[in-house]
Amino acid sequence: SDVIYNIMTECYGLVGREYWDVKELRKDEKEGVVDQFYVSSHDRPKEMFHNFGKRFHFLSTPHYQEGTSLLTLKHKGRIILMLRHPAYIAESMYLSRPNTHRGDLKGLLQYVNSTDYYDNWMTRMLANVPREERVTEEHFKYARMILENKFIIGMTSDMTETVKKRINLHFGWKELPSKQGCEMEYIKKGTMELPTSSLEEGGREWRFIAKKNLFDSKLMARGMAVFGMQKMRIPVHPYTVREDRKAVSEAFGHLRNVQDEVDKSDIPFFWHIPKASGTTVKEIMSKCYNLIRTEMVDPPSSLDLFPEKKVLNVDLTTPESIVVAKGYNVADSGMADVFISQLAVEGSTVFTTYHMGRAFTIMRHPVILATSLFYYRRIATWEPTYRPDFKDLTLHEYVEMPGYYDNWMVRMLTNAKLGGLNEGHLEIAKAVIKEKFIVGISDHMDETFRQLESYFGWKEQEAGCVKSFISASFNKNKYELPERGGPVWNAIADKNKFDMQLYYFALELFGEQGKKLRRTQVG
Repeated sequence: SDVIYNIMTECYGLVGREYWDVKELRKDEKEGVVDQFYVSSHDRPKEMFHNFGKRFHFLSTPHYQEGTSLLTLKHKGRIILMLRHPAYIAESMYLSRPNTHRGDLKGLLQYVNSTDYYDNWMTRMLANVPREERVTEEHFKYARMILENKFIIGMTSDMTETVKKRINLHFGWKELPSKQGCEMEYIKKGTMELPTSSLEEGGREWRFIAKKNLFDSKLMARGMAVFGMQKMRIPVHPYTVREDRKAVSEAFGHLRNVQDEVDKSDIPFFWHIPKASGTTVKEIMSKCYNLIRTEMVDPPSSLDLFPEKKVLNVDLTTPESIVVAKGYNVADSGMADVFISQLAVEGSTVFTTYHMGRAFTIMRHPVILATSLFYYRRIATWEPTYRPDFKDLTLHEYVEMPGYYDNWMVRMLTNAKLGGLNEGHLEIAKAVIKEKFIVGISDHMDETFRQLESYFGWKEQEAGCVKSFISASFNKNKYELPERGGPVWNAIADKNKFDMQLYYFALELFGEQGKKLRRTQVG
């Protein structure tokens, strides 16, 4: 919690008001301190004031019930809760007492078993259970309900994830221009200052403390699950949404609109959706159309050409590698005929005013795509995304995992890679697909390549080449699809509801684009 407080004040320039004493909280509640002195960190930053006075941007207190009592209908709260396993907390509390030392597990257990020890502290705070009263299952259920619905959860064991992918997203806070790198400094410092535990996870002493804090241990387990789920569901601050949309607009400005007149300097850009016939497309482009594509086959990324593979050794798989590729002026080099990336937004930025991109993609039904990806990651030892632990999961368990990455296509097109999505994201994705992309469908590869040939002017080097590759199998992995309309199918479709709508929109667009291209050919 100290690390988070320091990041908020030192890195973001916020002003906090701390409360350790319950009496102080009750006094300020009566005085209406929040309505008098709270100011928005976005609308009224500290630098706007000659004298900031008693104003503040956030509150900090360990007392949940009394702390929330400060809030009002005019100024409701959004609460951050940092979680750490009760066993570690008990050990830290013991070591803060005089005449104690690390490794004294006997003394630790005596402390936890004494009347001085405050068991199930978190459950008591959330359910307002006095120290002298025993905590019950009903108290736990109430505390769990609050935990699930009222908090942005952070984990002491994963501070980077907490700060970068929860707090920043939800509150829209950023490091001050003069404080770049400040977050990581405090995270590293906080991690180093956390003492190494003498407890063995799952050991006798650990189990004893966990049992003593049974309800807090259960809350911790539930909190970990909520932490995982919030990664993809947490509401994103309007400031962050605005920045994402600006990035999308600027990035796709490097691409021609589908209807723009052909310019010989334009370069095809294949947005590669995983497990949607990407390998087939790459092979056809290289071996049937004799096109040189971007793909790093010999690390590190470079402008080395591998003529026999028809590959320019440029890496476009990460935002960082794309920045490097832009430094090469790779689009203006004229060394590649087709650029390929799974990152629609970042990948578009490699193109320049001299060599604009013309985008195309191949889409696949989201349920079938998710199923294929799941079974592929269980066996693909050669891939960085290989997950041997998935062998112990069913497909249904996989999509119900906390943190399951849903709606991949809409997220990539809108730059909303984490956090919750809404209809606004879907509408942006539809507009981008319609304006900027020639769409292919993996179930209709013959027609897809007829349209790509018509649009890009590609010609087979040898008759029947495309058809032979479409008929061949790449990365073929045998698995059983869930029953269409069955519980597993519906669960995947529901998790990916925005991708489902985008896919059906793309199907219609595929038909419309085909008609227009045929009319153009006839003309």
